[in-house]
Amino acid sequence: MTPNDFTKEITELIEKYGDDVYKVAFVILRSRELAEDVFQETFLRVCRSYSGYRGESSVKTWITSIAVNICRDYMRSSWKKRVVTTDDFTTYLSSESDTEDIIEKRSEKEELIKSIMELPDKYREVVLLYYYQDLDVKNISRILKIPQGTVKSRLFKARNLLSSMMGGEAHG
Repeated sequence: MTPNDFTKEITELIEKYGDDVYKVAFVILRSRELAEDVFQETFLRVCRSYSGYRGESSVKTWITSIAVNICRDYMRSSWKKRVVTTDDFTTYLSSESDTEDIIEKRSEKEELIKSIMELPDKYREVVLLYYYQDLDVKNISRILKIPQGTVKSRLFKARNLLSSMMGGEAHG
């Protein structure tokens, strides 16, 4: 592969999966600045390890796995505690389109997103990957390096928690 072919290939990956990487990072880390850092680091790692990609999973799963692992590294780092997180995720998702349907459902959607952001990390991750990244249980299992049964039980628990939160039990 020539350098120009490589550059073109990486550019296509960024265009195709960049928004997904940013959203995953933003939901997990709750910070635009950290999400931008994860975005950059993810595609740097993709560049470095692209020749080693073995095709055992889809490219989307491979790139998402890299992003989730970087997010986890950020969460484990000691300086994470000094970073102020933001509540801009609602704005970020809502600004994607201004159709009448979204305008009518904006309040409901914002409440759902707020509830998702309040979930514990392990539940928020599976909800994001399953519902927003359209990944199946098998790929989520690979990305998070947990058994498929654990993914299923976390999705079940997350749905129950969200149902409870949306039903008014967690509102105050």
